[in-house]
Amino acid sequence: MHDSKVILEFKGVTIRSVSSQVCGLSCIDLSLHRGEIALIDLEEGREHTPLAALAQGLLSPDQGYVFFDGEDWAQMGATRQSQNRGRTRRVFEHYGWISNLDVMENLCLSECYHSGRDLKDVQQEACGLAQRFGIDPIPDARPTRVHNMMLRKLEWVRAFVGTPDLIILERPFFGAPKADCQKLIEVVGEATQRGVSVLWCSDDVRTKECRELANARRFRMDGEKIAAA
Repeated sequence: MHDSKVILEFKGVTIRSVSSQVCGLSCIDLSLHRGEIALIDLEEGREHTPLAALAQGLLSPDQGYVFFDGEDWAQMGATRQSQNRGRTRRVFEHYGWISNLDVMENLCLSECYHSGRDLKDVQQEACGLAQRFGIDPIPDARPTRVHNMMLRKLEWVRAFVGTPDLIILERPFFGAPKADCQKLIEVVGEATQRGVSVLWCSDDVRTKECRELANARRFRMDGEKIAAA
């Protein structure tokens, strides 16, 4: 159940395409309330969108504004940006691992750094989430030594460790076993009940047919625009 507090807002956001692999956006207006899911339906095979990077303040729009919890990313200092990024998590469309850290270090790094929690406590939480996704134990290896299918599920684990305010899912089913995708949907539902906001970008038909996502606010990419579905 979402409340009236807006955690993420795009106002008139335009950004030019910087490569053939990343699309541009034009005049995007989108708000995401606490505890809400915004599901962006992408065209199958469409190039990468910059929505996630904009939402985390990693890119600045050419025009318009992106607000996180009422603050304009562009107006925050570096320290404040870092603090607020610590309140977000992300499942990357492509590779999103720090190669010189092992998997467990990757899973715990952001939460330990930003929250100050004890490492053993965070590791225990990560192990519990991993078990829900059928991983036991967590591989004692660097990401390059782990199968891509398992790495995708471990990205799910990393995204839900701690108490983020915003979770961004970029094609999260890609490369994951079909049997485990329902488990992700269940964990997303539990997170929104705790007030977590979810920005979900997907071209997977299962997100369109899933009854558990019936209450999500649905949008579709139409060229460089985002329209209500």
